[in-house]
Amino acid sequence: MLKKGHDLVMINCDWVMTGENEFATVVKDFREMQESFKDPVYLASLMHKISEERTASNLVLKEINAKLDRLATLEHRIARIEERMGPGREATALSEVDEEIVAFVKKSGVACAEDVRRALKYKGKNAASARLNALHRQGVLEKKRAGMKVFYALSH
Repeated sequence: MLKKGHDLVMINCDWVMTGENEFATVVKDFREMQESFKDPVYLASLMHKISEERTASNLVLKEINAKLDRLATLEHRIARIEERMGPGREATALSEVDEEIVAFVKKSGVACAEDVRRALKYKGKNAASARLNALHRQGVLEKKRAGMKVFYALSH
């Protein structure tokens, strides 16, 4: 049984009595807060702080959404590359020559076998064409035909 003037506090899931001033302190704080809500300047400053917090929260949400969009784009690109690779094929590291070809195509935007032959100083364009086709099969390059020429660009 509780005596008048005592408060309850939860300790280890059992209610125990505490000092009688704690409740009075909480009531006093509540009344002071209630009075401050009658002051229009106080309310205006609270509204301003809330507005600032909302702006900051919206900015954070905008950044999160942008990162989620970027992540979705990357997941889509990975899925496309995995589709092109087909079942049982794994991504392989590119040789130095293939890295040079990819760098050239990236710099040029698009390139055909003749462009690669000239850039890498091959004697014939068969070697350049074979390497470009291999990079296409690996999903590194996209292939587009224009008449008799085949052009390659970086995969997106």
